[in-house]
Amino acid sequence: MRARSVVFSIFEVAVLVLAGTVPACAKTPPEAKSAPAASSGESAPSKSGSKSGSKSGDSDGFDKEPPPGVDLGRLDDFQKKVFFRIVNGEPAICGAAQSLIQSAKKDPHCRRSFNAVRYVAQLVEQGFTDSEISDAVAKRYRKIELRNLDVSDAPMKGDASAKVSLVEFADYECPHCKRFQPVLRQILDEFHGEVKLYFKHYPLPQHTNARLAAEAASAAQKQGKFWPYEEKLWANQDNLTPAELEKYAKETGLDLSKFRKDLDSQAVKDHVQKDRTEGSAAGISSTPTLFINGREYSGTHDTESLREWIKEELAK
Repeated sequence: MRARSVVFSIFEVAVLVLAGTVPACAKTPPEAKSAPAASSGESAPSKSGSKSGSKSGDSDGFDKEPPPGVDLGRLDDFQKKVFFRIVNGEPAICGAAQSLIQSAKKDPHCRRSFNAVRYVAQLVEQGFTDSEISDAVAKRYRKIELRNLDVSDAPMKGDASAKVSLVEFADYECPHCKRFQPVLRQILDEFHGEVKLYFKHYPLPQHTNARLAAEAASAAQKQGKFWPYEEKLWANQDNLTPAELEKYAKETGLDLSKFRKDLDSQAVKDHVQKDRTEGSAAGISSTPTLFINGREYSGTHDTESLREWIKEELAK
């Protein structure tokens, strides 16, 4: 069979710097990292009305009317001031010499500016600072480059002809990966026929059973039962010893003799290592990491946030 590949585009900067936005299992254990320095004089906007950023007040000439379709009803008065300060100060996404909000209103050929304005409103409501929001907008809508992610031997769920491809890199001992699985299942149900999901293994070094679990899932894939076996692994995340992995194989209805042989094979080990190497080359530093048609997903791991990204892709 001719090897297949999906051409994806990902953000030039691979990792979102919004502290705490996306809980994840880090490639390097958290205790080995120093916390980022706080921005001087800047605190997150909040519903209590505390000031945010070194900028203050409204500047003359600000556009203070949101574009049609952008709802600010969930923002309080202070947050609205923050919102308009940012969208008037940010440049248009598509390169025109105008502000982000003016582009969203006047440039019908730049839908990304409108989407970015809505994204700013969401981040302001969530309490992020001006600089964090600016960074998030840049990572989501600016500076894109092409990359190939090979999905030729990755298990896939959904319609093969779906417009939106999700590629998940995950570790079976990562609790954040486990909590992300119901979100992905719901998205596949909601966007039936429009979204497909590929899975790639990214076992982290601090998780002692993660690599063997990944190899066991790869062995199950060889019998066409990757997804039911994967569900067993997530459901029993704290019990991934060799004996338990074989027990799950039996419960899944696998041929145990073939399972043991495949689990010990170099082909299975190479499959997991190939995924791991590709993830590192793509700049992955934590799990779960998700690519949406090649863009690294930098939103929160909840259905509402992921749904908005999917809708943007389907509207292209």
